[in-house]
Amino acid sequence: MVKSITKPRNIEFIGDYREDSIVIGNYGDAKITAIGNFSLSGLIYCSKSTVEFTMGGAGKASFTGICKNLMIRGMDGNCTLDLSGLTCEVVRCESVKGNSVVLLGPTRLIELISLDNDAVVKYEGKPQLLNYSLRGNSKILGWK
Repeated sequence: MVKSITKPRNIEFIGDYREDSIVIGNYGDAKITAIGNFSLSGLIYCSKSTVEFTMGGAGKASFTGICKNLMIRGMDGNCTLDLSGLTCEVVRCESVKGNSVVLLGPTRLIELISLDNDAVVKYEGKPQLLNYSLRGNSKILGWK
């Protein structure tokens, strides 16, 4: 059996950005970094891969599609990550701080949610939640 080892794709938006046509295909793992003032949206189709988000500053990102593993490595500031149209198998929110808001779509398993300050994570349906940590006025809410 031959395995292909692909490098993760690093997509960075540093500063002031507005991009409404981001497409992330099923060609290995992808890391999306957005720092500053931003407005991002697009399509994710990674049914066999991991998509990782790191966000800081003030802005909004919205994605639809399908993803096997979703990892929110870090969010800080006044960010909104709208993934209500993204179907995932496994989600990990490692660090969500400040006034950040994460909206999750249909998910089978939430491995970890770690929130601080006034951060909010809203999830759809009834995923299995394994581990969570809440500090400050942070909240985990079901919606829809």
